Amino acid sequence: MPETSTASPTRASINPTDHLPLSLFRSDIIPPAPTRSASTIDWLPDFSGYSWVAYGASSLLVISHLPSPLSPEEAAIGPILQQVFELSGDDSSPVKSVSWSPVTPSIGELAAASDNCISVFSHDSASSKGKLRS
Repeated sequence: MPETSTASPTRASINPTDHLPLSLFRSDIIPPAPTRSASTIDWLPDFSGYSWVAYGASSLLVISHLPSPLSPEEAAIGPILQQVFELSGDDSSPVKSVSWSPVTPSIGELAAASDNCISVFSHDSASSKGKLRS
């Protein structure tokens, strides 16, 4: 009499399509380190009750909420906003200067220069849902 097996199915006998659709996790962009120049990074101490940093990294402009190390609540949640803009598709045209508007109180305006262009970004929570737009 042939022996029957009651063992669990092998990996070869499992059809992966039976387990679709798989849930996908939102990927986060991990921005590169700032370009080594004092003019390619700027800090905004207070906008909407938080501090912010903006910096150039090659042809990218990175804007991020900067959690205060003195605030346990902010340090626990990390950055609440991080945006990455590609100012130029050409790596030979890096971001050369970044500057937050000096207006006090801040309205979240930022300028960045790359090659022969200056991009101005502003915060408009009504239309951009908390993001900056050019």
